[in-house]
Amino acid sequence: FGWTRENNERPDCKPDVHGMRSVLRYVKTSCRQHSARSQLAWTGWPLQSWRSAVTASSRQQPQQSLRRSAFDLPVEQKEQTEPKYKLPEIANPDEPSQETFRLDEVSATEIGDLWPPRDLVAEPPPVEEVRRPHLWLTDTTSVGVEDVGRFIKFERDELIELLPEGPCGELARDLTLVPSSTRPVGLMLRKLTVELIGQLSACQRETDGAGQPRIRKAGFLLDGHKGTGKSQVLNTIAMWARQNGWLVVLEPNPSRYAKQVADIKRSNNGVYIQNEFAQQFLEATSLANRQMLEDLPVDFSIYGTRAIDGESVKATNRLYEPLIDITVDRELANDPPSDSSHGEERLQRIAAYRNKIRVPSMTHQLPRPVNVWEILEFGLANESFATQAVSELFLQLQRQTMHPVLVVVDEWNQCFPVSDYVSIRYDNTRFGGKIPAYHLTMPRVFHNWDGKLYRRGLKIYATSWMLQNRRDYRPDLLGVKESEIRTVRSFSQHEFASYVMYLRLMKVLHNFPRSDLEYYYMLTQGNGYQARKLLSTLY
Repeated sequence: FGWTRENNERPDCKPDVHGMRSVLRYVKTSCRQHSARSQLAWTGWPLQSWRSAVTASSRQQPQQSLRRSAFDLPVEQKEQTEPKYKLPEIANPDEPSQETFRLDEVSATEIGDLWPPRDLVAEPPPVEEVRRPHLWLTDTTSVGVEDVGRFIKFERDELIELLPEGPCGELARDLTLVPSSTRPVGLMLRKLTVELIGQLSACQRETDGAGQPRIRKAGFLLDGHKGTGKSQVLNTIAMWARQNGWLVVLEPNPSRYAKQVADIKRSNNGVYIQNEFAQQFLEATSLANRQMLEDLPVDFSIYGTRAIDGESVKATNRLYEPLIDITVDRELANDPPSDSSHGEERLQRIAAYRNKIRVPSMTHQLPRPVNVWEILEFGLANESFATQAVSELFLQLQRQTMHPVLVVVDEWNQCFPVSDYVSIRYDNTRFGGKIPAYHLTMPRVFHNWDGKLYRRGLKIYATSWMLQNRRDYRPDLLGVKESEIRTVRSFSQHEFASYVMYLRLMKVLHNFPRSDLEYYYMLTQGNGYQARKLLSTLY
């Protein structure tokens, strides 16, 4: 059949009028929506070709979403865009290839032109290295906030002289990463280090109302997560203090007193004497402080007030009072007084027995030491009195005002858990048959927060979470005020870049790209421990 838009005449044939009207209605709607308003003529097409043309046109044009009712909102049609990636067209495998070749006709030159690819054997682009100007701090006499992130250079021999007791934390492991055994190393100047240096400089010049040197601060407790750099802050502070006239008592590893097993003896006060460890501590303290200890006179008002277990002599004598009372009561029962009252006689005999008590003490062999160094030297020569010599040393440091005293202790939280020593006295207790660390004489020396007892001195302690989890840590229960706590944060981006630059200069890192700096900072979150482990492993 045939039909034109200009001539609305029907031919002699009789087509399916109803079906044709439906198709024409759809075609008119599609043309109106997609700007196909031109005059179209459909003449002489068979019905099958008509339907094929309409089907192809519907595939090319996006279909309009029809609303089911008047209350439905129209759905926006997304524009069809070309795909971002196109797969290559695969030729028909049934058709023969136009290019044919023989394997025996391929020459070595042709193979060399194709393999290996040029991109594979080409030289890699040059790596942009991390560069930090003014990395080294040359003038250490005065430091400020602008020096944060810079490194203080130390010779290897200088480290041994300033830290003869051993470094805090994992400084020894950092030194093993450096290939050269003679090259100077550096310690980063952190923001908290600058703050503490300013505090100590002010405390060193403090005086009381009478004009006598006096430090009114008890100390500072450094806290923070694992690997943030608390121990490195202690190392820097200890070396700075010794270079500026402080008498520094450093204990880098108090956890060894509870973890390493040695000979112990239980005293009447219930504490366990560690004379072997006490001698080691006295020897380490004497290496850097002998000259200052020789200048300190002995305060005889407190000399001899400690027993061989480091506890007070009064507390030790008090243990004998029940025995004295029983002895006096038995004597009075067998031989009652004749001319005096019973109460007066009893008190006189108790006083006489108390005067006869002789507690072993180093004062019997060293009654009048000239200076504090003689007390320390006596403890080194006599192992039985080494624990008492440690206690007497700290008492003398609390009373003196000649030199500013700084007591630096790392791993302070390790002075409180149970130790590896086993005792039957602690069976069926919360300690599980093990001796608590604060019942051992050496951890007992450091476990008190008593910096306020030093007339011209203070304490700087730090926690360590390498051996145990943080859990519920409450330093306020130990007497530490909130104003005395300092938190060590992770590296800032500036400090992290300086740390990477330092490792590159020390030949620990090789070909570390500048573009990866932000990525590894995000990966380690600025944690120094994680950064050292990750960077030294990958680069």
